Amino acid sequence: MLMGIELVKNKKKKIPISTKISINKIVFEMAKSNGIYLRTLGNIVMLVPPLAISSNELEFLIDRTILTIKKIHKKYDF
Repeated sequence: MLMGIELVKNKKKKIPISTKISINKIVFEMAKSNGIYLRTLGNIVMLVPPLAISSNELEFLIDRTILTIKKIHKKYDF
């Protein structure tokens, strides 16, 4: 299973977040503070859970990913 979430400045125009911002470190640190590990490739947040993940663990990962993105959006106003 693999999923990518594109972080954009404008949803309608799909303008990526500025490359001047170190989004990789921001996402990693915020995710870590929320109890998960996320990897980024540029402005894409990658979710790569193990194949043996339970539905409860997957739900936890998705909920914490959403929480992480919302916190980043609120703090940095991307």
